[in-house]
Amino acid sequence: MKTPITACLLALTLAACSTTPPNQQTTPTGQVPLARIYIKSMTTQMPDLAEVQFSRQSGFFVGNSPEVLAINDVVLAEIWQGERLSIWLKPGASYTFSVKPMHSLNSNYTTPPAVLTLDLKAQGVSKVRIASDMKGITMQAEN
Repeated sequence: MKTPITACLLALTLAACSTTPPNQQTTPTGQVPLARIYIKSMTTQMPDLAEVQFSRQSGFFVGNSPEVLAINDVVLAEIWQGERLSIWLKPGASYTFSVKPMHSLNSNYTTPPAVLTLDLKAQGVSKVRIASDMKGITMQAEN
């Protein structure tokens, strides 16, 4: 009698561990799912806007948890490692982006956010790389 019960418990445990909640699943293309984008209107491509592409690098030691991406101190999206997000903004203005670990019961609250200000002078594409190292989160503009 113990063997079937043990087998059932093991099967249930494995099924529960392998199921990722829908809001944490990455799309097949690596894009941040719409469920984790809080300002969806910025993801709509328009001809007279500049594109800003964010990509979060995968990290071995640091970076397994979600990070909160903000624009001008307003939360834009929750981004996981290996994901990408493109937004479209009005050129001719400066935008300040920040990224910090998402708060949870076991997160380190002393980690400062990474901050980057972009001057979008004209239409085109600006790329921002989000990474983590042993010191914390980094944001770098790429050209």
